[in-house]
Amino acid sequence: MILYDESTLSRVPWPDTSEGRFARDFLGPLLRQGSTAFVSDRTTLRLVGLDGLLIPVAVNDAEYDNSPLFSVFARYVSTQLAMMDARKWGGASGWAVRRVLQSLGLLLKSARIDRCVYVDHWLVLRNLGARLSSEQVRRLTDFLAERFPGHAIVFSSVNPATHAPLLNHLRDGGYDFVYAFHTRMLLPFRDEVSRQVRENRRRDARLLEAAGYRLVDGADVPDCAPRLLELYRSLNEEKYSTSMQLSVAFFESALRDGTLRFRLAVKDGRIDGFYAFIVSDDVVFSPLFGYDVSLPQELGLYRGLVYHLMQEALDHGLTIELGAGADGFKSLRGDRPVPRFTAVYTRHLPAWRRTGWRLLQRFANKALMPSSRSYLRTIDGDAVLGFDAMPEVFTTPTGASPSEAAEALRQELASLERALEAASVLEGEALARAVTPLSAKLHNWPQPTRRVLELRGRLEALELRQRREATARAQASGASAAEEARQLLEGGVRLGDTVLVSRHLGEAPAQHLRALVDCLRAHDGCAAAVLTATRGEKVVLVTAVTQALLQRGVDAGQLMAHVAPAVDGKGGGAPEVAWGGGSRAAGIDAALEAARRYLDARLQGP
Repeated sequence: MILYDESTLSRVPWPDTSEGRFARDFLGPLLRQGSTAFVSDRTTLRLVGLDGLLIPVAVNDAEYDNSPLFSVFARYVSTQLAMMDARKWGGASGWAVRRVLQSLGLLLKSARIDRCVYVDHWLVLRNLGARLSSEQVRRLTDFLAERFPGHAIVFSSVNPATHAPLLNHLRDGGYDFVYAFHTRMLLPFRDEVSRQVRENRRRDARLLEAAGYRLVDGADVPDCAPRLLELYRSLNEEKYSTSMQLSVAFFESALRDGTLRFRLAVKDGRIDGFYAFIVSDDVVFSPLFGYDVSLPQELGLYRGLVYHLMQEALDHGLTIELGAGADGFKSLRGDRPVPRFTAVYTRHLPAWRRTGWRLLQRFANKALMPSSRSYLRTIDGDAVLGFDAMPEVFTTPTGASPSEAAEALRQELASLERALEAASVLEGEALARAVTPLSAKLHNWPQPTRRVLELRGRLEALELRQRREATARAQASGASAAEEARQLLEGGVRLGDTVLVSRHLGEAPAQHLRALVDCLRAHDGCAAAVLTATRGEKVVLVTAVTQALLQRGVDAGQLMAHVAPAVDGKGGGAPEVAWGGGSRAAGIDAALEAARRYLDARLQGP
C-alpha cells in the first residue's frame, strides 16, 4: 500500500481506462496545486494505492469554517444554525434548539471532531467510491490509522442505495455510523408513476422552449467558465450560503478536461442557467447547478433545467440522484428520499476523542433521523423507507440498486424489441394477438425514454398494418359471411318454427365471427345461433338471437348462461348478442348440445 502526495504525483500508476483518465484529470490538479486553487474548503489531498485502486483521502485538522463536505462541525452545527436563521425560527423552541446546537458545538470542538481523514472523498462528486471488500477495508483502515494516529477515519455520507455492501463491510471492520441527512433518487424502471407526476413532468418539458431557451452542450460554448461561476454564485450565495464555493479555475478545468458534462440554457446568446453532471455505476449526479435568480420565476428556469437533467438520465436508463433540498418539488417529479450515513473508525483514538463521536452519534441517530423521517413523511408519505432506525444490515431502500434497475430496464426493453421483431413477420389473427400485450406495455410505459419512444413508433407501424389488414379482411368477410350464414341456416336444427345454428368454427378469427353473427341476426324469422371457436387452449363463445325470437322471450344471455359452464367459462352481453370464453375445449360438443336442449325446452314451455 502506497500513499502519494504532490511530490510523488509523477509516480502514480493511473490506469489506462476511462475511469483512470478521469481520476488523473480530476484529482491530479487538486493534489498538485492544493484544494484552495479550485474550492473554498481547505484540505490536504493524498492518494492511497491499494490493489490497483487509487483512493483519494483528504486530511483535515481543525477546518471548522469549511463547508459541510469537509467539516463535521459545519454539517451538524453551523449549517443547522444558518438554516434556522434563514427560516427565522424564533420563539422559545427556536431559542432552545439554538442552545442545544451551540452546546453540542462546544463539546464537538473540545473533542477535535474535525480532526479527520476522509476516505474516498472526491470533493463535490458522489457515487465514485471504490467497491472495497471486507479485507480491503480492514487493510486500508489499519494503514490510515498507523499513518494518521490522531485522526478519525471517516467515510462521509455514504448512500445505501448505491453502496449497501460497502456499509456492511465497514460495520464488519469496526466502524460506527452517524446519520448524515438524506438525498433523493429516481430509478429508471418503476412499476407505477402517478398521474400527477406525469402531468408535472409534461408541463416542465415545455418550459425552456416556451421561454425561448435552447439547451446547449457546454463543450460547444468557449470561454463560458466565468459566466457559469457567476450563475453558480448567484444561486448558492443567495440561497445556500453554506455551500462550498468554487473558483473559475475549477470550471475551466472541468470544461477543458471533460470531467463534468455541462448543459447550458441559452437565450439571445446569453447563458441564464446550467447544470453539470457525472455518470458513475449507472447513476447520474449533478454537483453543480446555477441560474440567474434575478429573472422572474415564471420563466421556469429551475423546473425546466431539472426536467432535462432527469430526462437525460432516464433516456439512458440510469438512476438520477438529485440531492436534498426542494423536497416537495422533487417528490412531485417521482423521486424518493434515501438516507445517508457517515462511517467513522475511532478505535485507535483516546477515550476523550471517542466520547465526542459517541455524543454526535446519539444526537444524529436519536434526534435528527426521527426528525427527518417525520418531515419527509409529510411530503412523501409511504415512500419514506430506511429512516426508522440504524439498520443491523444495510440494504437498498429503493428495492433495487441503481445497477439492478438499469439491468432490469435493459432486459425489459430487449425483450420488447425481440417481441416486436417476432410480430413483424406475422399476419391476421396471429398479428393481432401479438400486438395486444405490446400495446398495453408500451403505450402505458410509466417513464417513456427515447428508446421506449422508438419501440413505440415501431409498434404503431405494426398496429397500422394490423388495422389495414383487418379492414381488408372485413370487407372480404362481409360477402363470404353472408353466404356462410345462409348455408348455416339451411343446415340448422329446426325446433318448430325456430332454427338453431350450433356450430364449432375452429380457429375462426374474431372479425369473421362478428360478421357471421350480424348476418344470422338479420334473418327475418325466429333463429338462434351458438358458435364456438378456439384460440390455442382457450374457447371463444358467442350466442345470438333474431328480433323475432327475442320477442318470444328468448335472449342471447340466457343461451350463454346454459352453454358456458360446459367449457368452464362465463360470459355476457346484450339480449341480442352475448360473448364469452372458457378454458376447456373438450366441452365444446356438450356446450352445443346444452344449447339445443335449453332452446327446445324453452320453446315448448308455457
